[in-house]
Amino acid sequence: MFAAIRRIIERETKLAVPAARLTPHANLYDLGLTPFGAVLVLVAIEREFKIEFPRALLTRETAASMASIAHAIDSLQTPSPAAETPRCAA
Repeated sequence: MFAAIRRIIERETKLAVPAARLTPHANLYDLGLTPFGAVLVLVAIEREFKIEFPRALLTRETAASMASIAHAIDSLQTPSPAAETPRCAA
């Protein structure tokens, strides 16, 4: 997953270091990510992973690092326990 996130960051933003050198917890804002760049990254993440971020995840914290982006993706791709439990016909 981090490889895909790195490619998107490299394509959508201009940071102080190449995306290939980013560590998962590196603060992207400290490296030059702008609010507009964060929007571009999150929209590209939605397309790449076929997800849609709810309004609650459209925050500075979600886009702050590759780890926080990956955590948000995981939270949207993991089915809820109610969705996994088969229902019995009564």
